[in-house]
Amino acid sequence: MEARFSDVLQSYNALSSSLLERWSTLANRSASRLDAGSFDPGSAVQDTVAGAKLVTEAAWLWTGWWWESVANLCGLEGQPKIAESQPFYSPDEGATLKLAGPLMKGPGMAQLAAPVSIEPAQLDPEDTEFKLRVDGTGCRAGTYVGKVTATTEKGPKEVVVWITIP
Repeated sequence: MEARFSDVLQSYNALSSSLLERWSTLANRSASRLDAGSFDPGSAVQDTVAGAKLVTEAAWLWTGWWWESVANLCGLEGQPKIAESQPFYSPDEGATLKLAGPLMKGPGMAQLAAPVSIEPAQLDPEDTEFKLRVDGTGCRAGTYVGKVTATTEKGPKEVVVWITIP
């Protein structure tokens, strides 16, 4: 039972941190417009719409989290939805790989709320191939797109990546 409770707390922390980061981004954007004196009715409408979308998505994610948590604590949880991407290739061999921001489903739409791992995060000296891996349990199905920064002594270069959550 302790392991199940620990899993619930970890998933709560991941979800709440993700949502807090997104709310902070929205609040900072509004505050910077106010400070700059460029907050007009158009900006108010834009921020209201963005806030409404975020509230709706947060409600959806919290509801899904709650049901998954109840199932987990009662021992009724299903199998995780592990998703693995197709292979991608770094422009340079031996690069260090890092996500360059969140993976998104469509322009300005849902952000992938689950942690994404890059395998391997550090390429061997002659290797360029890597994949993305994510536990998509509780995430909306769809294809999420983003970028990975591949850094070598030649400097950073970006690679467009995607992963599909069933």
